[in-house]
Amino acid sequence: MENEVKLFMIFDILGDTRRSGPVLWCVERERLEDIKDHILDLLLIARILKNKLDKFINYDKLYDYIICHDLPEAITGDITKFEGVSGEEIDRVTEIAIDYLNNLFNGIVDIKRLINEFDNSSTLEAKVAKMIDKVHSATTFIKYQTEKNIDVNNPNIIKELRDIPFVDEKINEGMDVADIFYEYHRRAVMISDEECFKYHISREEANDIVDTILGFIDEFYQEKVNRTLLDSKKGFPKDAMIYNRYRD
Repeated sequence: MENEVKLFMIFDILGDTRRSGPVLWCVERERLEDIKDHILDLLLIARILKNKLDKFINYDKLYDYIICHDLPEAITGDITKFEGVSGEEIDRVTEIAIDYLNNLFNGIVDIKRLINEFDNSSTLEAKVAKMIDKVHSATTFIKYQTEKNIDVNNPNIIKELRDIPFVDEKINEGMDVADIFYEYHRRAVMISDEECFKYHISREEANDIVDTILGFIDEFYQEKVNRTLLDSKKGFPKDAMIYNRYRD
């Protein structure tokens, strides 16, 4: 069980590894999301949608893709080209990290294959995992923007990030960061006719999958618009929140 424990502890490092997006956008919050939060949220979204999706996909495979897709970041951190690291350099260190993890843990889970299939949307389950991943990138910023406005003109935001043509265009249209992330990542939730053939599913089945995932992100965004997104605690039963505490 030595390797099983080591894999668990490497995964635990993700709980101390912040996602770079909110940091780069200078989100002001006491606690920013870490990569373990991200993975748990993806698993939760997948589980919430299971009743509508499990007739199409193998959930064991889906969970494996979600759990493993960011595991190399326990070693590399969550790095982006906006931090002065080239795409080639990101690919280089990521490949080293994947090989290290795969050599150690291939007897437990085929990490290299799972990450390769996830990156290339090789299977329907990998495609669904990637779409949920994109959805979560949007929900994170929708939540943060709803809690407190993110100043898109903050001088500490990296210029190359702020001046991405799509981002600049939407800011000039009066959109906030939540609007931008919602519109941008929503576009990634789609299955092409070529992918239908690749995954051996019908156009109707593909539309059902896409509509299910879009239904989640659309409702999330609409609650931001309606100013109800942060109302979760309002219906909590008070009797469950007040209790006697006995002391010796």
